[in-house]
Amino acid sequence: MSQTYRLLSEGMPGPRGVGAPTFQADARKTRLWVAALPRANALATQQSLDTALDSLAGQRLDGSQRLSVLEELRSAIGESIGLLKREYAGSALPLAASKAAAAHQVEAFHLALGHGYRMAAVEICSPAGNIPMLRGNTVATTLARSTWHYVQALAVAWRVYRAPPAGAWQGLHRLRHFAIEHRLDARQVDDVLAGGPVEIRTLYLQSLLMAITHPLAFSQVEQDLLWQCTRGFAGNCNVSRTLPGDNAPVVPEDADRGPGPAVVGEPATQWLDMKAFCVEVDDALARQADGHAELVASGGKGIRLSVEMLERLRRSFGLSAARSHKRLPASHVLRTVFGLSSLHFYLAGQRDFDSFMRQASQQIVHIVDRASWAGAATDASRVPVHEATVLDQSLGGYRMAWAHASQIRARVGELVGLTLADADEYPEWMLGVIRWLRYEADGGLSAGIELVSRRTAAVGLRVHGSDGFTQEPIRALEMRSLVDEEVNFLAPNTLDCGATRIEVVRDLVAGAENEARVEEILAGVDVLLNAGDYALLRPLRSDLVAEAETEAGAVQ
Repeated sequence: MSQTYRLLSEGMPGPRGVGAPTFQADARKTRLWVAALPRANALATQQSLDTALDSLAGQRLDGSQRLSVLEELRSAIGESIGLLKREYAGSALPLAASKAAAAHQVEAFHLALGHGYRMAAVEICSPAGNIPMLRGNTVATTLARSTWHYVQALAVAWRVYRAPPAGAWQGLHRLRHFAIEHRLDARQVDDVLAGGPVEIRTLYLQSLLMAITHPLAFSQVEQDLLWQCTRGFAGNCNVSRTLPGDNAPVVPEDADRGPGPAVVGEPATQWLDMKAFCVEVDDALARQADGHAELVASGGKGIRLSVEMLERLRRSFGLSAARSHKRLPASHVLRTVFGLSSLHFYLAGQRDFDSFMRQASQQIVHIVDRASWAGAATDASRVPVHEATVLDQSLGGYRMAWAHASQIRARVGELVGLTLADADEYPEWMLGVIRWLRYEADGGLSAGIELVSRRTAAVGLRVHGSDGFTQEPIRALEMRSLVDEEVNFLAPNTLDCGATRIEVVRDLVAGAENEARVEEILAGVDVLLNAGDYALLRPLRSDLVAEAETEAGAVQ
């Protein structure tokens, strides 16, 4: 028995005990059973299919028999998966309990089919792992089907920002090794459910590339684009036994995890050579226009991506091999708020934006003491503060966990206010942005927070358009850059980038550094990386302001 066959046959879970012991594993009878399913009752159909798969997992069958039964069940399961996806597609996160259950069932269907087809391959090649004469196409079909369903299980988990299901990555690694040994990894297999021919090599490399992009750091719409990109570049990348470059991630031989940095104590034996993908991302950024660029695989159609998304993608490549900063374990608690409006509320001393603008414009001193801060519960109850535990930290930010994900409306790219202050203390807020998030099985939420600024203040912006009219005031944050202490302003990206004049309205808070004043600035506008809903305003130097005014006068 070969090593690859032994590993292929190991590690698959047994039945969960929900399957009907009377389910008959016969292709003709299964076809009749599928035809009799209560299709008008989607839930009953899903439960019947689930019990059928569980029953099959507990039966010892001939490999061809198992394959034929799975093929009869697969189309009906595909229909149920389509209906289940509609229940949670486009839904806000965190998912409601019923929608989360639908996503979990889709993942479970794919995982069960992945295990089932893999078991069929094991049984066909039993007992020594050799492919019987004239059965190469049959074995290739079982391996390709299994690979496709494992990849789909990963896709569902990433889609709803959860950790990959147990066994999916290890199953992919073992399928690939066995397929390579028998030269089946590049054989194309027709698959109606997949939408066309598939091959194990391409599916495997696409899943590796997708994992390297760190899909939890992208929105669901962006993930769809990433699947297109990785499909195009799978043919230009490969798994190498020699280190291909400095940023090449390690591909585990048999561990139940995807590619990434080397693990201490585990020798690295193979790496993902993704140079073609990295080079094309750099080239696409070099030829950007109007904030977008096309990513083009060799001989493929260009995929239009935003520059901000391409920058995030390039950053993910750098993190795939090693972290930018050394991470230190931690266990302390930070208090957090999510979103620009929530952070502005607390930076303004628990005042709504209208009150802030009125008092700031009139230079009314807003005094905040500990007693008033602790007692101002009425308005603050509408802007919740969530306690989070810091799991580890670095100069660049934090990895944090919240106990109750259902109480938090978080998404990739959202702003986060962070403070060490207790509830009865006046807080000093730091500013961060969510780089990735993951919903945990225990109902909690984990996220990676990049620190943007350690010093922030609430301000308002008055924008004067080119038509001469003053627009409605906009809430914004004044912040100090971590790199050079430069003063920047963070505002919603609905800001008129063609404004002729922008006024910054600062507050007057007793004991604060800022003075109450209205300052007129001319600003260059940039988009904050990984936070596409916000714009970063950078005041121009005085010499550039004078130059702009001279040019404006010449035009008139």
